[in-house]
Amino acid sequence: SEGQFVVALNPELTDELRDEGMAREVVNRVQRLRKEAGYDFTTRIRLGLVADESILASARALATFIAGETLARSIEVGKDVPGGDFLETVDLDGAPLRVSMARVDDG
Repeated sequence: SEGQFVVALNPELTDELRDEGMAREVVNRVQRLRKEAGYDFTTRIRLGLVADESILASARALATFIAGETLARSIEVGKDVPGGDFLETVDLDGAPLRVSMARVDDG
């Protein structure tokens, strides 16, 4: 508090906040892998995510957010992308996350 102003914070983590945090971590890993794969900034992709169910549940809940942030035209949650041209397993808060990607030809 300062003067007449008081701020109170609720430190409780809701399921929605956990899902959002996990989705942001997924986006972070995918963005790094896009760069590693040599994809151009504007390259559209098909995205596959394989992980334990808690990660996949968050990915399902926020699939539209993840797609928008990673330029994914489609997301396969729980499956690799068929015919993908990039596959990598990364650490996501101590759990493995397998990311597969394939370029989408807009032409």
